[in-house]
Amino acid sequence: MGNAGRIATWLAIALVALFAGVVSAMEVSGALEREREYRTSPVCASVPTTAAACVWEQAFTVRESATNTGADGKEPTATLLLPNGKPWKVTFRNTGPVLSRMRPGDAVVGVVWHGGIVEVRDTDGLRQQTTLGPVGWPADRAGGALALISFGLVAFIGSLWAVVKRHDPRHQRAAAMVRWHGAALGVAAILTLWAQSNNDWPVWAIWAIWGPLALVLLAAMAASAIAALHGNGIYGLFTEPPVPPVPATRPAARETSMAPGSGGLPREYRMSRRRRNGILAILAAKTAVLLFAVWTEDIPPFWFQLGLSVLVAPILIVFIVRVPRSATLVDNTGIRVRGITRTRRVAWEDVQDIRAEPVPGSDGGLTPRVVAYAYLTGGRRTLLRHLDDKDYDVDREIAVLRAARSELRGADATPDVLAA
Repeated sequence: MGNAGRIATWLAIALVALFAGVVSAMEVSGALEREREYRTSPVCASVPTTAAACVWEQAFTVRESATNTGADGKEPTATLLLPNGKPWKVTFRNTGPVLSRMRPGDAVVGVVWHGGIVEVRDTDGLRQQTTLGPVGWPADRAGGALALISFGLVAFIGSLWAVVKRHDPRHQRAAAMVRWHGAALGVAAILTLWAQSNNDWPVWAIWAIWGPLALVLLAAMAASAIAALHGNGIYGLFTEPPVPPVPATRPAARETSMAPGSGGLPREYRMSRRRRNGILAILAAKTAVLLFAVWTEDIPPFWFQLGLSVLVAPILIVFIVRVPRSATLVDNTGIRVRGITRTRRVAWEDVQDIRAEPVPGSDGGLTPRVVAYAYLTGGRRTLLRHLDDKDYDVDREIAVLRAARSELRGADATPDVLAA
């Protein structure tokens, strides 16, 4: 699929999501009113013979039940028998907690309201709403509207941006970042709805959880779009960051030729794309497992669950954004070591030596066995990020850097005693 087709698909999906979200939002008010009416309905004075706005609890016997697990398009159902033997078929939204325990001959109680069974209760006191039950619909509609509108609106903006700036690659990258962050907003809303429903929290908990997450994602979206407009691509997640063209007399670090002294500069050392994406994928998976465990356990209090989620999400985003930019850059002025949070600059005059050293305990998996350090005046040293045996010939690169140091620092410079 070409770029035009991809944008058209995004635009169509965004419009459908917006329409469905608006419809769900319009249903929230009616769902709230119906649930409120049900909760305040009086108990019927006698067995209702017609549909009435009162609540009546009727004893039933289970004739059969079917969870229909794996059956496409089929809802879980059960057939209940009145004391006179008349069958009454009911459908459920899901299989638990009552339907999955039903067996033929079991005694259950059905709550009748407006001529339909809206809830079933077993002998252990467990309750389950049927598809006619009004309880829970407001939260479902609110969560659905939140997920669909947030995704649809942001994806529509990103798609429209791509259409208007269809001939500008940088704007195309920025628009793509906006669209994918819209998808992340929708997923966050769905997970929030799941957590609220699983823990029986009130409707306002959806906004309390999703709000901070949305702010973090919107901030990440803005940062991503700005970086793409400045030529940093999609943070190097799927493509290598753009590298300025290097003159033929100054080969890059991966080239086989080796020019002596400053003729081998500038040089740039970065983590390979495959290794970087593997590390980020593992980090994201572990974060997802952590949050899943926190939100599915009943032990942590709500403030802890919410606080940890708000804390972990931005940390993960910082790693995803900053790790691809991490590098060691070497030129005639010195060495720049760009880390996740800061960049350290070292002039050649302060470099006493450059050495390769083994990494204690490394098995050669994701971590390298050998890394390079620059020893500075005063006995200090700094790690040359990503100059390691996973992606480079360390001995060869150190020889180039030492030759450049000797030329640019001056051959008559006295080595530092602690570094020697």
